[in-house]
Amino acid sequence: MKNKKKYALMFLFFILIIFFTFITIFDKNSLSTIIDNIKKINIIYILICLLIIFLYFLIQSIYTKSILKALKKNITIKKGLFYSLVEFYFSGITPSSTGGQPVQLYYMTKDKIPMRKSYITLMLSTIYFKLIILILGIITLIFKNEYIFNHSVVYIIFFILGLIVDSLVVVGCLLLLYKQNFIKEILNFILKICNKTKFLSKKTKNFDVADTLKKYKDELKFINSNKKIVIINFILTIIQRLLLFSIAFIIYKSLGFNKYSYFDLLAIQISVQVAIEALPLPGGAGLSEKMFHDIFITVFGITFADIGMLLTRTFSFYIPLLVSGIIIVINMFINKNKEEV
Repeated sequence: MKNKKKYALMFLFFILIIFFTFITIFDKNSLSTIIDNIKKINIIYILICLLIIFLYFLIQSIYTKSILKALKKNITIKKGLFYSLVEFYFSGITPSSTGGQPVQLYYMTKDKIPMRKSYITLMLSTIYFKLIILILGIITLIFKNEYIFNHSVVYIIFFILGLIVDSLVVVGCLLLLYKQNFIKEILNFILKICNKTKFLSKKTKNFDVADTLKKYKDELKFINSNKKIVIINFILTIIQRLLLFSIAFIIYKSLGFNKYSYFDLLAIQISVQVAIEALPLPGGAGLSEKMFHDIFITVFGITFADIGMLLTRTFSFYIPLLVSGIIIVINMFINKNKEEV
């Protein structure tokens, strides 16, 4: 019950951020312009965006099924789809996307998937995501940096901070896998400090360093024993991310523009994604909209920057969030009815 209240409050906070962002960016005239132009968009482009959303979740499902199969635990594609929807929704409404994997872990455990196997699956997913964003961010910084440095200094700072945050996460994960003695010393040092603090000691008194590090040993063993599967799923995850980042280009083409290339629009989506990694905002709400709007003025022009931003965020974030939320609620009602029968 406590967790439900916490997620409900996070969702309300998320809605407030969106509300204040949109009333800041839009006025009455821009909204009427957006509505008029949306009506003119060819339905084919809308269908392509919806297909990309479906493929995004399907690839995540294939990844989950593949890793669990290698761990001798079979699940259906349908079940994998549900786990990916859970991850997307709770990551979307919680700061720094921290809620997705714990809730995903809860559902996997509820489906009698052993904790260790679920943990390996989710940990690898985290490493993949952060590493891919880091690599794509560096490539954008080298080859398409005009979409970073030709705008507000604040965005440049967020972009650099985002790269630093992702670098630290990737390095931290690698150290946990390959330099456990070093990490063990750091964790023991932190625990000593925490245990001397009355408030923190309540949170850390049951923390077992050896047990925590053992989970990472299991993951390292899996990586070393299944290198082919790990590489294939890494490539699948790259395709998955590039698909979602392609939505900006689809929207750009749907509005009849041709001046900028696919790689220009891809670079914009990547630069925004890297920047939002720096702030603990649910789904990057607020910062994403503002950054897209300001950068899209260069690409779409002042008249179409609003609609470009709105449609890009709608298909890359809000529609997947809405669909995943609805399916999760339906699943909860179905399971509740089954329990009552």
